[in-house]
Amino acid sequence: MTALPEDASESQRRLDQLNRLIVNAMAERWQVSVIDLDDNGQNPIDLVASGAADLAVGVDPDWNNAGRVDYTGHYLVHGYRLMVETNANIGGVADLRGKWIGTFADNSEARDIFAGLASAANARITDYYTIGREQDAAYGMLVDNNYDAVFGDSLRLIPHIQANPEALELTATADGIPLWFSRDFVAMAVPRNDIDFRLLVEYTLQELARDGTLNSFLSPLMLPGDIPRWEIWAGPGDYLGFDLDRR
Repeated sequence: MTALPEDASESQRRLDQLNRLIVNAMAERWQVSVIDLDDNGQNPIDLVASGAADLAVGVDPDWNNAGRVDYTGHYLVHGYRLMVETNANIGGVADLRGKWIGTFADNSEARDIFAGLASAANARITDYYTIGREQDAAYGMLVDNNYDAVFGDSLRLIPHIQANPEALELTATADGIPLWFSRDFVAMAVPRNDIDFRLLVEYTLQELARDGTLNSFLSPLMLPGDIPRWEIWAGPGDYLGFDLDRR
């Protein structure tokens, strides 16, 4: 796990809490102790591949490393979304012609990505506002009126939606289907070709999903309608002598 800096953002803290909750919940079902290993700036995949760690959390399943580690199924989805005021009648990029778009200062690529989306939608958008601090995103829209929408990673936007449920929303289609402009999947990395351990992790994640524990862990990071329906493999709730079923 990566140790968070003292000035970590709310989204970073929520993600860190999710990872720790999942690991500790798995360890409780295995009746083992957890030893946290700070990555010290290293790629967590390198630590698993070298044998220094048995499990890495918060991993982007990059298939360029598929020959070095195995990946579990994903347990979190995030990506670029658009946050707008609830009564603004903004359903997507095309509705933002002539509007101001807020993007986060430490995510310079977001502006380029949004400009590409605007071009594809034949929407001329030239006014952008740089949001210096993640925690100011809602205030800048609702109070200062600096911008009409915020384009950024959903992990950064969700806390503002949850804090202002009547005033802010993430855009969706007319049928209520969430509009994602990108999707990133977060998984775990385990040692290569250790099929028993990988399946133990997979089965435990499935049991956490089946009894609702995983969804409760995800609630600070994903809106209820965005949480995936997890694939549950048929079979008993135990594996290798571990009782994984807590229902």
